[in-house]
Amino acid sequence: MFNSYPGVPPRGGWQIPLLGRCCWSVTCSSGALSLLIILNPLGTCGRAQSYTMKFLSLFALLFPLLFVACLDDDDVVSPDTVATSIDFVATYAGTDLAIQSGTYAYPTGAQLKTTLFQYYVSDLTLLAADGSTVPLSELELIRYGSATDAATVTRTYNVPAGDYVGLRFGLGVKPALNALDPNNFAADYILNENEFWGPGTRYVFAKIEANADLENDGTFDTGLSYHLGSDALYATISLTGNITIDGENDPRLTIVADVLKALASETETFDISDVNQQRVHGGNQAIGQAIWERLVGQFKLDLR
Repeated sequence: MFNSYPGVPPRGGWQIPLLGRCCWSVTCSSGALSLLIILNPLGTCGRAQSYTMKFLSLFALLFPLLFVACLDDDDVVSPDTVATSIDFVATYAGTDLAIQSGTYAYPTGAQLKTTLFQYYVSDLTLLAADGSTVPLSELELIRYGSATDAATVTRTYNVPAGDYVGLRFGLGVKPALNALDPNNFAADYILNENEFWGPGTRYVFAKIEANADLENDGTFDTGLSYHLGSDALYATISLTGNITIDGENDPRLTIVADVLKALASETETFDISDVNQQRVHGGNQAIGQAIWERLVGQFKLDLR
């Protein structure tokens, strides 16, 4: 009969006797498991052979446990997923955005101090080289709203190792979530009363707020507030780049958004001196349509 052989085997292996003069020797070496049937030269395995099938069945049950016991602590297993960080970087004219403290030139000659920049990202997804997709997050709120906030917001996801050709996300709150009131979520969730206009206009997809010095007298006394969002404005953005994730020297995925490029382009500048264009909230989304379209179009992906 078998004796009990718990735990990790001794260096020489387990000697598991069969009936008669045969035994099975189970040994481990560098994490490998080997099985050897040894015949005793002083006799034969005649009587033992009649029991072979019986003990083979029992050994088949024990084999997985023996294999696990033979795994060394130093055995290296290739990871199925890799912790991968995505940086969301805010800039103004290509310079890291400094909330409340940075002073920036506007194309009309005015000076700006940005006080808030935020936007929602829905269904953030990696695009694999084989055509498949890897969902990363259903919803993120990317927010820069304090003088102590860095220009980079980082999110980390577990990503299957492999080759990728880019990523995709929706700018704003996707319709399925935009249809739900804040009371459907926990009070501290990113879809909350602070980001909700009401039953008719729903959630604010993006916010740009600033104080402007229109007279260049050093006084930033003109408030600018652009709150944008509606199902009609929701847009899907795809960014391309060759990405290999294998846990070795992986690139840093960086999504860059530029506040100035949302407010002005080389051919068109939003007139912040017009009092009718200094505030966009809720029902007057048409005024901010051009800002939204430029915001959608200016995102870029850097691999660092």
